[in-house]
Amino acid sequence: MKLNKSIILAGTALASLVSTSGAFAQSTATQQVEEKTTEVIVRGVRATGPVRRESGTKAKSTIGQDTISKGSAGQTIADTLNQLPGYNFTNNDAYGSSGGNVVMRGLDGTRVSLTFDGMQLNDSGNYAIYTNQQLEPELICSASVQGGATDVDSMTASATGGTINYTTCKPEAEFGGVVKLSAGSDNFQNVFVRLDSGTFGPFGTSAFFAYTGQSYDAWTREPNLDPDINARLQKNQYNARIYQPVGDDGSFMSLSAHWNENRNHFMFGPTKPQIYCQTTGAGGNAGNVAPTCGYDYNSINAGNINPSNTGNIRGQSKWVFSDKLTLTIDPQFQYVLANGGGNSTLAETSLQIRGSKVSTVTGVDLNGDGDTVDTVAIYRPNTTNTHRYGLNTNLIYALTDTQTIRVGYSADRARHRQTGEATLLDGNSAPIDVFGGRTNHDLRLKTADGDGSYWRRRDRLSFANVDVLSFQYRGRHFDEKLALDLGLRSQKMERELNQYCYSPINGTGSSAPYCSTQKVVQSVDMQGGNKVVQLEGSTNLYFTPFKRKVSFDKLLPNMGATWTFNSSNQVFATYAESMSSPRTDSYYAVVFDTPVAGLTSANLSTTNLTAVQSRTLSVANPEPETSKTMELGYRFRSPNFVASATVFSAEDENRIVSSFDPEDGVFYDRNIGGVKRNGFEGSAAFTPVETLTLNGSLTYTDTELQNNLAFGTGTGGAIRYLPTAGKKLVEMPEWMWTVGLDYEITPSLLLNLNGKYVGDRFTTDINDDVAENYFVWNGSLRYDLPVLKEGTYLQLNVINLFDEQYLGSFSSQNNALPYADGLGTPKSGTFPFMNVGAPRTFVLSLRAAF
Repeated sequence: MKLNKSIILAGTALASLVSTSGAFAQSTATQQVEEKTTEVIVRGVRATGPVRRESGTKAKSTIGQDTISKGSAGQTIADTLNQLPGYNFTNNDAYGSSGGNVVMRGLDGTRVSLTFDGMQLNDSGNYAIYTNQQLEPELICSASVQGGATDVDSMTASATGGTINYTTCKPEAEFGGVVKLSAGSDNFQNVFVRLDSGTFGPFGTSAFFAYTGQSYDAWTREPNLDPDINARLQKNQYNARIYQPVGDDGSFMSLSAHWNENRNHFMFGPTKPQIYCQTTGAGGNAGNVAPTCGYDYNSINAGNINPSNTGNIRGQSKWVFSDKLTLTIDPQFQYVLANGGGNSTLAETSLQIRGSKVSTVTGVDLNGDGDTVDTVAIYRPNTTNTHRYGLNTNLIYALTDTQTIRVGYSADRARHRQTGEATLLDGNSAPIDVFGGRTNHDLRLKTADGDGSYWRRRDRLSFANVDVLSFQYRGRHFDEKLALDLGLRSQKMERELNQYCYSPINGTGSSAPYCSTQKVVQSVDMQGGNKVVQLEGSTNLYFTPFKRKVSFDKLLPNMGATWTFNSSNQVFATYAESMSSPRTDSYYAVVFDTPVAGLTSANLSTTNLTAVQSRTLSVANPEPETSKTMELGYRFRSPNFVASATVFSAEDENRIVSSFDPEDGVFYDRNIGGVKRNGFEGSAAFTPVETLTLNGSLTYTDTELQNNLAFGTGTGGAIRYLPTAGKKLVEMPEWMWTVGLDYEITPSLLLNLNGKYVGDRFTTDINDDVAENYFVWNGSLRYDLPVLKEGTYLQLNVINLFDEQYLGSFSSQNNALPYADGLGTPKSGTFPFMNVGAPRTFVLSLRAAF
């Protein structure tokens, strides 16, 4: 595909933010409805090259393949979007295969909807966005960021505001293809091959097949690491699409397939004191604890891997029955097999490995050396296998030429099997199988029971069902100056949970379940059929395995309006409500519905018997998060200048946070109550001469937690609180701004530069630690090879052009420094783990079209 130079110059990320959204919608139905609205409003309006006005009622920014292609080969689309206002992505390496974190308007990735051809990509269990598993950028024809609410027909159960969507390119009409070879820093190698069939057969069918292979070394690796341990980050991806027009009225069918295999060797980052050689006492530098300087990346072992096999099949179809009636049907299927691997140790005398024979055996010979007294190294992954089915279908009816209604139904059905079958390691301390003993039963660590029982980290089965019914009216009034978009969605989430292991009564059953065949030595029945038990050989208390169902539903308005003064000026306003149902993990962190003070194994069947019998299981945060968002914006357009400005205000209720508590050594999901989010987003693009386009954006985001966070009980059962009221949300910078340019040096030589400033970000809930601001530049220089077919070029990319040293993504904590809570009780602190930003990185690519 030839990238016309006027497109390359004008189609910058910021100029594109005012482009029409019709081709970039989340679903086939939304695309159809928006096309009808856009056709009249922007008729005859062109400015800054091919960029057309965004006519929708929501703040939205869109880039096309012209902008995406300027990025490094194989880069995640999450990083390419980084020039858009209101959006920030911290990449864990230069190339995108190690993942990273997304934040928008104070919302982390779990609260932002990520869709791929309208298919929901957020994990259906924990809503996480896995940015390293996205579509090859050569195949993405458009990508957009919508800061406020999702579209009315979206099947998301997680988003409380914000949508990232990208769409797959259609097959080309003529036979041909692309070969792209890339090499760069850290032994980076990437090959991309695409073959298009062109139109064939009696019905005008077309198709393409594409392959991407990528590998490189993690830049933090020390040169003296064992080469057998210094595993490369590897990706193999396969994509295909077949497109079939039906008749000549716009009806079509399409089927796309995607398969991605990642074999990542990730790093657990250092803390700030390790990075900056600080002491870790009170005050950071002023404490009396000896400093820990630097971070020994040699300590990273071969078990720290993050393998994933992900695939999907995406169907899309539009059936035009008449000028008034259209039906769209988009079915999908997704498959996931992935884990966060890690090495640990296990004593051959542990209670879990002795199982039901605790009293008769002293241990199990796991390593085959003839004794049972060793502590052996093991690989213990948290493996998740997901089968997920989805459907998005809409019936669209044109009341008049300027008014449309649609009724939609979206469904999402996901089955999660989460296990942790540990195995021994090979001679290089690496996993024998990256998915542990999931399928190879011979690798499992057998217990002393002799009945096939084995040591496992977790064992549970969950089902997540989402149903969305939606209604939308869109119409243009008052000589088509006023456009109304009035929608209502009924969103329901149901979870079915099956915990097959014991759960500690302190609420850590999600992160630290206890899977064992030990005998029960005493037991107390609770209301609802659950029990509290003590297991042989242990003094700890556990809830027995359980089943439960939870569901939430809510009616959510989704509406907006635009007023178009003339071809240059437009204002828009939006009001929308959203709901995010709690994650699967939240429901496995079970506790008593009312605390039982002083409960121990010694008094389980005596002083606390009655108290335990009257209790039922509960979770710390059973209520869904809800959000109300308002936007007011203005758009301007002239032949060589475009600009957009938006102010927004959002209120969240029942916000859930996940933070690490060093006193218990586990992560907790907790409800922190209300959060207010307000801000401004502005952007502009200017073409002073035909060969130069300048762009920039400015984002201001103010967030404020409204409540203190309860995190435990003190003496006499008094509740302990973190002083979070009035604090800012973690990871969200208050200020961000971008600058960039596209310059045609000669007709064949094109330069792109873009820089981004990210302000200070708090890393803890009580705001006692900060990741400092940074400013990073990226650039590319492309030379078209005119003697060859259009679309053939040589491109040099430089990531972090001026070698900025900065902190990227991090794992937030409650508090970094110790302090005394309101009860006067000391609470220790832990500094978050940080990912250091990648250094200057070079990539050279040769792209040949044929």
